[in-house]
Amino acid sequence: MNKPQLYALFASTSLLLGACGGGGDSPAPPPDPLAAVPRSASQSADGMVAYLSTLGGMQSETREPVDIASFNPPKPDDTEPKPVP
Repeated sequence: MNKPQLYALFASTSLLLGACGGGGDSPAPPPDPLAAVPRSASQSADGMVAYLSTLGGMQSETREPVDIASFNPPKPDDTEPKPVP
């Protein structure tokens, strides 16, 4: 190969590789519910039930465990216990 052909090859390769990039218009993924326990789960029994229902519907066998260091389960003294379905 001579030099002009080699330069043309490098230029076309760099143009093709440069054209492959680009941003997509896809929306941001929803936050991972397993990343941390939400504040609503510590504030009320309904928030905790909603969070646990979300966790129950997910497959988490391949994920890291949830950090529960900041989790403080609600202890309401003025409400009746909820029936278990």
